[in-house]
Amino acid sequence: MSNNIGLLGGTFNPIHRGHIDLGLTVLAAFNLDCIYYILSARPPHKKSGELASSELRWEMLLRALKPFPALIPCDIEMQLPHDSWTIDTIQLLIQKNPHHRYFFISGSEGFLKIKTWKNYKQLLQMISFIVILRLDHHKTMVIKLLEEENIPYTTNFLAQESFSGSKVYLYSYHSGTIDISSTLIREHVKESKNIEHFVDSEVKKIMEENKLYEK
Repeated sequence: MSNNIGLLGGTFNPIHRGHIDLGLTVLAAFNLDCIYYILSARPPHKKSGELASSELRWEMLLRALKPFPALIPCDIEMQLPHDSWTIDTIQLLIQKNPHHRYFFISGSEGFLKIKTWKNYKQLLQMISFIVILRLDHHKTMVIKLLEEENIPYTTNFLAQESFSGSKVYLYSYHSGTIDISSTLIREHVKESKNIEHFVDSEVKKIMEENKLYEK
């Protein structure tokens, strides 16, 4: 059986309500069967200074996604003995389930830096992308990049559209949680500010029990 599966990667340091709202919105808008939340255990481009252990981030991910059966924690990168690059993860997923159709969900800020990603040209041919346009002016910038790379794209996604080939879907996303970020939450913790509106109560509990981000 073939499924249409979204892939949302991140350090989830910590996972917050914005991550959940984005997943549920994209799931419905694109009529996906589920979304894998792929924990980046050892992200090559991020410093490890404020990064909680992968085990604790995984536990927070499990707790936060538990109420949402279609949002599935994925530990494929945790199983790797080395840094996790997006293209390697995608290749592993395709090898495991070649009949599935995967859609990599990326914020426009990250996608605009895709030329710094490992083997990005190959990646854009392997898998479709859903690019979340967080800022209106990013649309023009993303389209310019796609046209330079000769990558097909559309801004008029319909749930009933039959998928064919790899392409990039541009999706404008506006939510009350869009301004939440893991960085903001860590700063609030350092300043002993309330974060209960940003994270699930179970996530908050893990953070407090392990004194995460307090220094």
